[in-house]
Amino acid sequence: MKIYLTNLGKYNEGELVGQWLKLPATDEEILRTQQNILIDGKKYEECFITDYEDSPISIGEYENLDYLNEIAKAYENLTREEQDILTYLLNCYDYDFTKAIEIIKNSDYIILNDIKNEIDLGYALAEDWEIPEHLKNYINYETIGREAIFSGWQIENNVAYYIIY
Repeated sequence: MKIYLTNLGKYNEGELVGQWLKLPATDEEILRTQQNILIDGKKYEECFITDYEDSPISIGEYENLDYLNEIAKAYENLTREEQDILTYLLNCYDYDFTKAIEIIKNSDYIILNDIKNEIDLGYALAEDWEIPEHLKNYINYETIGREAIFSGWQIENNVAYYIIY
């Protein structure tokens, strides 16, 4: 995750003074970046974020830097699947970071890959059922998938997610 930290005072004076900061960052790296963009705690006290890259969440101009750093630290320590679920929880469910990490740590979710639509979801869910071979052609998998959506499943970017409440 990278953010472009900008000096608010200089910006208001018509000058863009900023620098990219890779998160997670140490306190020293944050302080050095603030010094590089002329944040001195006297004349120039505030900074804001004018751009970001490679972030699991949308970042506003005045996001708390400690909060973003905490997210970046946790994100780096997650598996790829856990990173995907964290991004999903923060962006689609609008959970706060603490709640999203709790869901991940407790494995309170189910993920099914290669799910494009309700039919795929229906087939994936029915795989675990003991359906006699002679009845499989009579199953309406789209309806199963649609009912699953009504029950809390969501499909996002060819992945089906279910959060266990």
